[in-house]
Amino acid sequence: MRIYENFEKTYENRMPQRAYYIPYENLEKALEGKKENSSYYRCLNGIWNFSYYERDIDVPDTVTQWDRITVPSCWQTEGYGKPGYTNVVYPHPVDAPYVPDDNPCGVYSRTFTIDKNWIERKIYIIFEGVSSCHFLYVNGEYVGYSQGSHLQAEYDITPYIRKGKNELTVKVLKWCVGSYLEDQDFFRLSGIFRDVYLLSREENHIKDVYIKADTKSITVDAENYEIYFQKEKVTSLTNPKLWTSETPNLYTVVVKGETEYIPFNVGMREISISEKGELLINGVSVLLKGVNHHDTHPYNGYTMSEKELLNDLELMKQLNINTIRMSHYPPTPEFLNMCDKLGFYVIDETDIETHGYATRTYGGNGYDVNNDIWPCQNPSFKDMFIERMVRMVERDKNHPCIIIWSTGNESGYGINQDYMIDYTRSRDNSRLIHCEDASRKGDNKNVDIISRMYLSPEDLKEKAVLHEHNKPLFLCEYAHAMGNGPGSLIDYMAIFRKHPNIIGGCIWEWADHTIIKDGVCKYGGDFGELTHDGNFCCDGLVFHDRTFKAGSLNVKYLYQNFDSTLEGNKITISNLHDFTNLNNYKFLIEVEKDGEIIYNESSIIDVEPHNSIELPFAFKTPDICNYGVYLNIYMLDKNENEVGMKQHEIKCPKQSVSLSEKLNVTSQDKERAYIEGANFKYIFNKHYGVLESIIKNEKEILAETENLVDEINRKYNRGLLSNEDRSKQVIKAWDVCTNRVADALTGSF
Repeated sequence: MRIYENFEKTYENRMPQRAYYIPYENLEKALEGKKENSSYYRCLNGIWNFSYYERDIDVPDTVTQWDRITVPSCWQTEGYGKPGYTNVVYPHPVDAPYVPDDNPCGVYSRTFTIDKNWIERKIYIIFEGVSSCHFLYVNGEYVGYSQGSHLQAEYDITPYIRKGKNELTVKVLKWCVGSYLEDQDFFRLSGIFRDVYLLSREENHIKDVYIKADTKSITVDAENYEIYFQKEKVTSLTNPKLWTSETPNLYTVVVKGETEYIPFNVGMREISISEKGELLINGVSVLLKGVNHHDTHPYNGYTMSEKELLNDLELMKQLNINTIRMSHYPPTPEFLNMCDKLGFYVIDETDIETHGYATRTYGGNGYDVNNDIWPCQNPSFKDMFIERMVRMVERDKNHPCIIIWSTGNESGYGINQDYMIDYTRSRDNSRLIHCEDASRKGDNKNVDIISRMYLSPEDLKEKAVLHEHNKPLFLCEYAHAMGNGPGSLIDYMAIFRKHPNIIGGCIWEWADHTIIKDGVCKYGGDFGELTHDGNFCCDGLVFHDRTFKAGSLNVKYLYQNFDSTLEGNKITISNLHDFTNLNNYKFLIEVEKDGEIIYNESSIIDVEPHNSIELPFAFKTPDICNYGVYLNIYMLDKNENEVGMKQHEIKCPKQSVSLSEKLNVTSQDKERAYIEGANFKYIFNKHYGVLESIIKNEKEILAETENLVDEINRKYNRGLLSNEDRSKQVIKAWDVCTNRVADALTGSF
């Protein structure tokens, strides 16, 4: 039996999973926390040698022909093999533990140098993400093997290292038995797609650190450590600064070895459930206004830089999102560090989904999870389930942002999940445990949260009354953001606000999945896949380039942290924060008549969380208007960014206005209508239903963009632009065109 098809051989010589950390050589660098400045850290990202084979059996004993590839990356987005998108169905036959005989393999190689400062210490190599499995060699000697694409793999390579130049070789396979646990809704890609780095450690170094914190104390299972807050040493925790998503106060625990300083960000907070089924953070009922997050990049697939991940989080903050479900695998550890610092509640989900078992035969079988063929019931998968949960919990256990552990996604619920839950409870009783499949099955006794997907608002209202009152109800997926979605958010939010035992939900999902090739966004089926799910991957709250959609702004509005009402001459402002006074913001109040601001004022309002205040509004309504009079209320942060708004109509008599005074259809023929007005002319094709020409101020808007795209393509054909740069410039050109068209149209009436 091939090792990668062996249930009992999911790794060899991999180190036991520990908490994520980077050691530093002094306290100053440890408190700064920039890993690239540590003398004990060496990143191996960059250009590697690469050789690709459609079948692993064709890999020669000695590779002599090399291409070059960027690490980290996915080899399909680098031109080797083809991407493929499926949602439910496996892209290979369901016959565990076997995978296709023609199993593509990518061989990676590079050299690195070890100097005298490192050769006398222990040396480890860490892979943060490799799909689907890999074999590691150092200086021609076999070191070890691991699978679990989104899980960390660490090896002690000290015995294989020599002073000076060393050679590193990694063989990566597209499929392994672990692929049966990785049937997530995403493009199926391969390669070393997350960071690779070396750590230099002292001989008797600290192996692991477990830090527990609540609202009163910080407990560290190490002998020598100190606690800091904003780089100042802390000697007392009598009045601690507590951590929440709104107030992400972080202490730094620095654990000291003989020559190492190891920093950990620690948030003091408590998670519990009230007798009413509310989710309590530090004793306060909170609402999870969330989104599901995949790692997806239009050019690089699973590979996202720290800058790109940070951009995702900053955009989420702009949209008033406070919760992220890691769908459906743990993120890179640095992403969790960012969540700690910026303030997000996180549902950390292990790398398990076996959705395809529901359609394993012609016509499908559904969730017949009592059948032992299902991995959740199959004893052969037991150790693999437990191992993946252990690796996630042990790596991420010190992050305050994580409030819930999740056993995976859409995998049924059986005895193997119970083993995972038993381990997690015994290891960490400070967080809640989530398993949507348990609730799907109707067996919630072993989980802390009743989790459902895509309940309608009507069904949700019913569940709010009927479900077990002492367990919160959570929508781990809802409001599918495909097309013009997400829809019905106003109805969902009204229910969340009314029933505190419904603790919120996570919109599916954050960003459109797409692979851009030759300047074109491509989806399932565009790469010749036999099995695919079309453009169902295009279901993000934001576009693939992270620009906002109309639905994005809808979420920002409905997730915002204030509300208001207008009754007569009184404005009521309500604070929807859980921990933040509204005096941290500035409120701008404007009155708008027929598109013009006729009154404005700004003020700081003192309102505690979950409270309201009435403000007098002494404004004399105009005698008459053309289109309407509105009261606009804006909530601005300290940087004058709008984080919330509400508009109320002020009743005012309207005089009639005829559009015909500004817009005339001057002529039309069988196919086209010719429209003119002040400073503009349109040609509308009635047959195709499109505008063929938009001329504003004697300037053709559409032709200008077409000419620009032609020029971009000419530069590409002359070799002056890369394909990626061409794609970006074409997309930008049409974005500019869209904005100009919108300006031309709205400015005409």
